[in-house]
Amino acid sequence: MKKSLLYISLMMVMLALGSCTRNHGDIGPWFGTWHVESITVGGASVATDGDYFFQFQNKVFRVSEVTDHEQLVESFGTWDEGDDGTMTVIFPDPDVFYITMPGLEANNTFDVSFTSSHEVIFTKTTTTGHLYTYHLKKQP
Repeated sequence: MKKSLLYISLMMVMLALGSCTRNHGDIGPWFGTWHVESITVGGASVATDGDYFFQFQNKVFRVSEVTDHEQLVESFGTWDEGDDGTMTVIFPDPDVFYITMPGLEANNTFDVSFTSSHEVIFTKTTTTGHLYTYHLKKQP
């Protein structure tokens, strides 16, 4: 009986440790997948050919685009949250940056205009001087 209780306890500990998805600890509300609900430039809505998703884990950033034909395109970079209400997203190798998301560049500094546990609004000014606003909602 003691061996089976020890075995069951050991299995539960292994299961709990193996189910962790937050590499190197909790990164707060950013962890997970965020759907880009809308994009505006200068206040006007921007039409897109597909859906865009932002994903944050540790310092790794993934942006993916799902087109109408269910084709997935993705790029990986790094992200860092500043103390001044900004977030920097950098794609270190522009040669493998395939996303056609309006306003997204190899180096991005977003102003975090609004944040809650389920919704985020980013703004950024591109190198061409256009102001983009991204409205994101967290996916379950």
